Amino acid sequence: MKALALVVLLSYSAIAQKTTTVTQASGCVVTFTVVTEDTLKNVKQGLLPKDAEWANSKLAKQYPGICYVEPAQKPYVVLYISVTPDTYHGTRTVANTSTESGPVQATVTDQDGNTSRISGTQETSTTSYDHVPYSVDYGIYSLFVERPQSDGKFKVLQTFQQKGLYSTYYGIPLGGRGHHPAHAVIEDAVKWISGGGLNDQTQRSNLVP
Repeated sequence: MKALALVVLLSYSAIAQKTTTVTQASGCVVTFTVVTEDTLKNVKQGLLPKDAEWANSKLAKQYPGICYVEPAQKPYVVLYISVTPDTYHGTRTVANTSTESGPVQATVTDQDGNTSRISGTQETSTTSYDHVPYSVDYGIYSLFVERPQSDGKFKVLQTFQQKGLYSTYYGIPLGGRGHHPAHAVIEDAVKWISGGGLNDQTQRSNLVP
């Protein structure tokens, strides 16, 4: 965690030094920014425009007073997201249908009592089911709520976690927390802050599977 805090400290300080005037949004009680470290250890500061719009619309309305700002605006807390790669191993059911054709003969009697034999083919379908193993790569999103300290270091106040796994139907995502894991942990953290978590750090973390 010391390494993570150091990365945030260096990046945050470098950007903050370039900004002499900080403008806080009206009505903000607590400001936060987001720093993300991906599975390749690349660090990205701030949110993408579409994610920032989500934070400034949905989260701001649901949790008034808790505002997202860019890293250069000296946020009150930093939400540091670290993504760890993992692999899910499971099984899926596969249906196998086979069709066989075979000769068939029958005797037919008409309304006058005359009989005749006919021949043809008959198709028979059989379905069997197999359990086939498969694996899916995904990321585990761990979020650390960090507060800058007077000595220049960062203190971890709380942690949240979400696996990037979700169900699909014919390739179409069915939604859920795992479909947008970064949004899930950010919202968990903002909800925690809104509920007074910064003043009551005995609140438990949301370690969501």
